[in-house]
Amino acid sequence: MFTPPPSPIPPKTRPPPSPAHLASDELLVPATAPPLVPVVTSSPSRYKSARRLRWSVLVVPFMLILIAAATRFLAHPAAFDLLVPGAENKWDQWSEKILDWRPHSGHSHPSQPHDHLGTPSPILSRRAATPTVAPPVPQNPMLPTPFPQPFDTTLSTNFSTTECYNFFLNMTQTTPFRSCRPFSLLVTHSQAFQEAQNNITQMNTDIWGTCNTDLSWDQCNVNMAWFASALQSSCVKDFSDQNAMVAGTLTALQAYDLMRKASCQVDTATNAYCYVESVGSSDPSSYWFYLLPLGQPLLGITTGACNECTRQLMATYAGALANTSVTPLGGLQQTYENAAKTLDNACGSNYAQTVNVSNAAFARTGIPHVGILLLGVLLAPFFFTT
Repeated sequence: MFTPPPSPIPPKTRPPPSPAHLASDELLVPATAPPLVPVVTSSPSRYKSARRLRWSVLVVPFMLILIAAATRFLAHPAAFDLLVPGAENKWDQWSEKILDWRPHSGHSHPSQPHDHLGTPSPILSRRAATPTVAPPVPQNPMLPTPFPQPFDTTLSTNFSTTECYNFFLNMTQTTPFRSCRPFSLLVTHSQAFQEAQNNITQMNTDIWGTCNTDLSWDQCNVNMAWFASALQSSCVKDFSDQNAMVAGTLTALQAYDLMRKASCQVDTATNAYCYVESVGSSDPSSYWFYLLPLGQPLLGITTGACNECTRQLMATYAGALANTSVTPLGGLQQTYENAAKTLDNACGSNYAQTVNVSNAAFARTGIPHVGILLLGVLLAPFFFTT
C-alpha cells in the first residue's frame, strides 16, 4: 500500500509586532523626522552678475567692432590697429604694438582712389612749358569770357546714382560756384585752365581772377562749405563705391580756402605770383607742392624747390594743419609730413616746419583718444563687476 510522503514543513513566519514592541527602543523608523535639506536659491546679486555677463557678451564685441570701424575715419591710438581686419599685424609685434598709444591718423582714404572701372582718378598734370619769366601781378586785367571752369570736359556719366550726377550738373552751372573760381578744382579738372599754362600771360590773368572774385572771399568759403555738405548727402552711394572723382571733389571743396591762399601768394622779390613762377619754371619741383592739399604726393624734387615761395607755402600748410578750427584737410594730412621730409633732404634741415599731423587730426575729430580710454574705464565696472 502506497504511503504518501510527509507534508512539507510550513515556513516560519514572523509574528506581527505587538504594541509592546512598538514602544520598545528597537524602532525601525527614527523617532524624529530627519532635518530638511536646505533649498538653494539664487540671490539677487547672482542674478545681477548673470545679467551683466549676458550684456557684456553682447556689448563688448560691438564696442570692439565700433572701435575698429572708427579707425577708418578717425585718428586713433596706433594700438587700435590690432582690431582692424586685414591690417599688417605680425604676431611677434603685438607685445610692442599693444602698448603704442601714440596718435595715428585714420585709414579712410586710399593713396590713389579708383573709380567704378578700377582705373586711376583722372588728375591733370603740369604741362611741359618753355621756361618763361613770370610777369608781375597784373592790375585789373581783362578776364576771359567765359572764365575757365572745373569739369569743362571731364564730367562723365560714371556715377552710381542719378542724384549724384545731377548734383554735379547743378553745382557747375550755379553762380555761387562759378563766381568763386575755385583754384582747388581748376588745377586738376579744367582743360581750359591747363591750356593756359602754355601762355604765361594768360595764366597770370587766370590766377588774378581766382584771387579777385565778384563774391567776397568769406562768402566763397561759405558757398564751398555748403557744396561740400550737399555733395556728401547727394552722393552717398558713390562714396561707398569709392568713386574717385566724387572723393577728389570733396577734398578740393574742403581745401578751397587754403588753396586760394596758396595760389594768391606773391613773391616779394619779383612781385609775381609764386604759382605762376612755378608754371613758368623749367624745373617742376616747386609746382608739385601746390597739389599737396589734394592728396597728391610729391613726384620727386630737386634743389629747384629751395626757394622762398616754397618755404612760405609750406609754412601756410603747417599753419592750416595746426589750426584745429579750419575745415578738414584730409589730403594735406596725408601728404605734408613726407613732403616736409623730402624738402628738408633737398634744401637742408628745418627748411619746412614740423607738424604733428596725427595730433591735428585728433583735434578735428572731436573724440580724442583719451576720451575713448576714459569711456572704456567708465564702462568696465558696469559690465564686469560681480
